[in-house]
Amino acid sequence: MKKYFDSHAVREADKKCPEVFGIPGEILMENAGRGAADIIAENYPGARRILILCGPGNNGGDGFVAARHLDAAGYSATVISTRAPKDYLNEARFAAIAAVKSGIRVLREDSLGDEDISSEVRGADVVVDALLGTGSSGTPRAGVRRLIEMSSGHGHIVAFDIPSGVNSDTGEVGDVSVCAELTIAFLAERPGHAVAPGTFRCGTTVTAGIGVKPDLVLDSPALSGYDASDIFSMIPNPPRDIHKNSRGRLLIIGGSRNYRGAPVLSARSALRAGCGIVTLAVPESAAASAAYLLPEAIFVPLPEKNGHIDFEGFKKIFSVLADGGDSLVLGPGLGRSPDAFRAARFIYEKWTKPLLIDADALRAGYPGRRDNVIATPHAGEAAHILGVTPAEVEKRRIESCESLAEKFGAALLKGPHTLISDGCETRVILEGGPELAVPGSGDALSGIIGAYLAYGIKPMEAATLGALIHGTSGKILSGRGVNGLFARDIADGVRDVLQKT
Repeated sequence: MKKYFDSHAVREADKKCPEVFGIPGEILMENAGRGAADIIAENYPGARRILILCGPGNNGGDGFVAARHLDAAGYSATVISTRAPKDYLNEARFAAIAAVKSGIRVLREDSLGDEDISSEVRGADVVVDALLGTGSSGTPRAGVRRLIEMSSGHGHIVAFDIPSGVNSDTGEVGDVSVCAELTIAFLAERPGHAVAPGTFRCGTTVTAGIGVKPDLVLDSPALSGYDASDIFSMIPNPPRDIHKNSRGRLLIIGGSRNYRGAPVLSARSALRAGCGIVTLAVPESAAASAAYLLPEAIFVPLPEKNGHIDFEGFKKIFSVLADGGDSLVLGPGLGRSPDAFRAARFIYEKWTKPLLIDADALRAGYPGRRDNVIATPHAGEAAHILGVTPAEVEKRRIESCESLAEKFGAALLKGPHTLISDGCETRVILEGGPELAVPGSGDALSGIIGAYLAYGIKPMEAATLGALIHGTSGKILSGRGVNGLFARDIADGVRDVLQKT
């Protein structure tokens, strides 16, 4: 598990270093800048000319220190700064003046024409973004904005802390931002390094120390990150005398005339994840064909009306259905008929065991949150629930996921670097890529999570484990190429993931 710390935690760490360890800010900045210079030298051994763009705060100070150490290592280092060295404050002022006294070529942004800046950018092998850093928010302005715009498109940009224009706490990206090839985080990584869309501006992220162990000065992380290496520690280890009933009984309710395959994909992935018994309750017109596709599952034909679940008929048999499940996945292929939505609300009222709500069932409207409920929307579904646009959801993914958790109990927001939250803790899944963007992929994910809910794992853990396995299955399959994969391939790939763990 990786830990990501917000700007407040990092500021508090900066205070602790002098107060607890007696390390002044000038030394911390010196350590950070020197560490960054070493990383640049390691990653760009063939570079000769390095242009460092220094903003008005401590990030700029880090840039001046790095320039001095790069110069000492034999590189040709030039600084373009947004303020005069004497106008910097505190430790950044010491760093700027030291760079000038060391003979570093320092240019003022406001004294340069556009062609002058363009010439410096074109002539540099590497451009360093030391403009804004962790503490900044909002849209870059004035000279900082100008330098971001004029360096845009350079092939080798290294960002200090976080690419300028990216919110380090949320991953939000302003209308102007740096797109880095390499990002050097000081002390520890921030949520913006892992959360979309900011993560896609960071390139590769590495960490530079400041001379103090992070765990000595950093407290609770704002975000936890999980990758394939975490699966083994989370996966349940069944006893040798286990039988199918004790492996968990999953009930899946969904399907309609036009979406017959969705619940089958959920069931297939649940069985691949090790679920003991999977029961599919689908409209009677879909049951026969679905049973042919997956004979390992149990099928219950539901009364239907106009190709969807008939509520009155469903209500009469629900109690019998409920007895056969330890958890319930509601929604794959359900459709949006009034009867289907009535059935979904009825289930929410009557079902007391763990419940996963997905797909069209997310649109039915529910009375309030429950601790054993998890919603798994994509951006479009989340936008409908929250009353915003999909673009707004994607721009503020952490906020959106936490808002969804307030409405349901826990939420998994699908998309690049999937987020999971219960309102108290937020997690990011570091597996998965464009290979997962295929029809039915979300249905496969729901089945995996449902299997672990049925096994007795709590919603946050089940969602995390399910999303990890789902993403890792896609990662393994992507070795065959991103295109041409089916959701059934992702479901069947679950077996390969579990064998590797």
